Amino acid sequence: MNSEAAMFGSILNDMSDGVLVIGFDGQIRLHNPAAAQILGLPESALNQSIAALMLQEEDNDTLFADLQDAVSQKQRAVKNVPYFRGDEMYYLRLTADLLCSEGEQIGMVVQITDITESTMLFIANKRLANQVTNLMRSFVEVMVTAIEEKSAYNANHTKSMVRYAKRYLAWLEEQGTLTQFTSENTAPLLMSFWLHDIGKLLVPPEVMDKPTRLGSAETDIRHRIETARLMLQIQSLQDPENAAEYQSRREQLDNAEVLIFTANTAGFLEDTVREQLREAADIQCPAADGSVHPLLSENELEAITVQRGTLTADERKIIESHVSWTGKLLSKMEFRGDYKPVPEWAAGHHELLDGSGYPDHLKDGAIPWETRLLTIIDVYDALTAEDRPYKPPMPPEKAFAILTDMAEHGKIDKQILESFRKSEAWKRETT
Repeated sequence: MNSEAAMFGSILNDMSDGVLVIGFDGQIRLHNPAAAQILGLPESALNQSIAALMLQEEDNDTLFADLQDAVSQKQRAVKNVPYFRGDEMYYLRLTADLLCSEGEQIGMVVQITDITESTMLFIANKRLANQVTNLMRSFVEVMVTAIEEKSAYNANHTKSMVRYAKRYLAWLEEQGTLTQFTSENTAPLLMSFWLHDIGKLLVPPEVMDKPTRLGSAETDIRHRIETARLMLQIQSLQDPENAAEYQSRREQLDNAEVLIFTANTAGFLEDTVREQLREAADIQCPAADGSVHPLLSENELEAITVQRGTLTADERKIIESHVSWTGKLLSKMEFRGDYKPVPEWAAGHHELLDGSGYPDHLKDGAIPWETRLLTIIDVYDALTAEDRPYKPPMPPEKAFAILTDMAEHGKIDKQILESFRKSEAWKRETT
């Protein structure tokens, strides 16, 4: 028995962790040298009560109060606490457990571990992680700024979406329902809002910012008409007997010009107008070199007869490619932890629940809640934006009517839409 006690005492004395045995009266009954060393106290100081130590070590009330609580409550406890020795601060882990003898609880045994090194390493790593996160956020802001500089017509889109999303997520948190839908850490979701249009960096500006159906072709067509008018005037002077015919052809050009450039900026073209444009496209225009060309080329005719909006089918495909580019660009970045789904959320914002979206035609179950929200806010801002050259902004009630129709047809999430509407996060700030 004595040999076992000696072995136990030797182990206790050789331990690098401090050990205290405390009776339920708060008196320290036993301690090893490491306890005094870690606490920076003479061994004699530990031969008293926890209350007495608390009075002597006022800077370390937290540690001794935790010890006293463990003793008084007779409950196991594990806590990390700061500990001051002079001007230096350390971090200690207290592990308190019940000490029993022959089935009877006789006190508490407390293990004290100096975790300063590991804690400082954790703090350093946390600081580094925060720096990396802040760097990533700065990078995102740079990219968004680049997109805005490239497309003045799209300048406020991303910022508006982030503003709506922040308000909506804050509203969900107020309702106590945020974690029913997404992570309590909303930073990754907001990051996906910031990044959702990064692929637009690779879309040609003449397509992304095309304000009219003809775009840059407008200058060529006007020059073609002016040249044709001049050549018809010259021909009229050279052939006075047919002057009336030349005058009729000039009037035909005048009418076609009005038709074309009225259609160029119209929001919607009726089928009758589109047919008139096709007829006008075949008007023959004499050139200065004596050649004759139709008023509109095939590409120009395709552009001017777009029924709604300004983009041809090929141009729309180029615009739609920005989503694929977003996915490709973000796949080159290493998103970890809570940020891992960011590329998926950002690149899926044009997918629709019925599979009619793009680029992957995902359906209901394959589209996460975060992407569904992003899609709704993206459509809402596109409808109500005040900086689009090809259309006036819609009032919120009309935009929600369109979104509701999309929800009724199974394209967007009806519950998220109704929740977003109810939150009033979409209301513009008034100055």
